[in-house]
Amino acid sequence: MNNVPYEIFLIGDTGSISRNKPDQVLEMLKAHCDVNQESAIVFLGDNIYPRGLPAKDHLLRKEAEDTLNAHKNALKDYHGKVLFISGNHDWNKGRADGYEYVLRQQKYLDKLFGTQVMFPSNGCPGPSEINVNDNITIVLINTQWWLQSGYRPIGKECGCRVNSEEDFFIHLRKVLDKNKGKQIIVAGHAPVYSYAIHGGRYKFSHHLFPMTIYHRKAYVPLPLIGSLLPLYRKYFGAKEDIAHPRYRHLRKKLKEVFKEYPGLIYAAGHEHNLQHISKDHNHFIISGAGSKLKYVLKGGKNLRFGMKAKGFFKIRFESDGSVVSSAWILDPGHNKGKMVYEQPLN
Repeated sequence: MNNVPYEIFLIGDTGSISRNKPDQVLEMLKAHCDVNQESAIVFLGDNIYPRGLPAKDHLLRKEAEDTLNAHKNALKDYHGKVLFISGNHDWNKGRADGYEYVLRQQKYLDKLFGTQVMFPSNGCPGPSEINVNDNITIVLINTQWWLQSGYRPIGKECGCRVNSEEDFFIHLRKVLDKNKGKQIIVAGHAPVYSYAIHGGRYKFSHHLFPMTIYHRKAYVPLPLIGSLLPLYRKYFGAKEDIAHPRYRHLRKKLKEVFKEYPGLIYAAGHEHNLQHISKDHNHFIISGAGSKLKYVLKGGKNLRFGMKAKGFFKIRFESDGSVVSSAWILDPGHNKGKMVYEQPLN
C-alpha cells in the first residue's frame, strides 16, 4: 500500500511545441503540477521534429535547440522527476546516422536540466529502472533501437547493460521480477497495440486520398490505386508500423513478457492521439498527442478510449493502493484543460 498519493504524467510527441511563446499543452501540464503533490513527467519520445538534434552547423540546429529549450522553460519551476525517452524522429527519422543524433540530444538535455533525464542512456536498448518511491517503478526501454537502421550500440563497450537482443528480454524479466508487488509502468516510444495508423487502422478517406496519411491537407485523389499505400502499411508496414518485421518481432516478445505480469501498465507515444487499451490483464496507454494530431478509432474490441485531441494521460496512484488513469485535453478558459476520460486500472 502506498503511504502517499503519487502522480505520473505521460506525454509524447512534443517535438512540435511552440518555441517562441508558452505552449498550450505544456502550460496545461504545468497547471496539474502541484508543489504539494509528488509526481513525475515522462516524455515518450519524438521530442524534436522533424529529425532530432542535428550537428551545430546544420540548418535545423537552432530550431531543434529551441524546441528542447521550450521543454525546459515550461518546467523550470517543476519540483518532480523529469524523464525523456527517444523516438524514431529523435534518431533522425531512423536514418543510418541516427545514433549520433540521439547522443547529441541526450547530452543537450542532461546539460539543460542539470542532471540525467534521458533514458536509456547512450542509445542503448535498456531496460532502465527508475524507482520513484518504495511502491512505484518506471522501466524505460528504447524501442527505436530495435527499428533503427545503421549503427546500434550494444554491450559494455558502448555503455549498455545487455549484450544481445535476447539478453535484453532476460534483463527486462529480471527488472520486472525484482519489482513484483509494486506498481510498474514500462515506457517505450512504440506502442504494442494501437487502433490508429501505425496499427494498420485506416478510414475510407485514406484509401481515396492516401497522401493525407502523411499530411492532413494533401487531398490528391487516387481512387483504387490509392488503396495500395494503406494496405501495404497495414500488412507489410513501413519501419515505424506494427506490421514491419522488426517491429513485429519486438511486439511479439514484449507481449509474451508482459503477460507474465498482470496489472502492468505500458505507456507509449508514436501515435498522435490518446488511447487506452486493455488486454491480457495489462493496460496499454498511448499518449502521443503532445503537439500533433492524427486519426484514431473511437471503438474497438480492446479499446477502452480513443480520441484525437491534444493532451496527455495522468496516472494517479492513491494512498489506498488504487490506480486511476485520466485523459486531459485542451479546453479554452480552463488552465487544467478538460478531463475526457477516467478509469480505474486495478
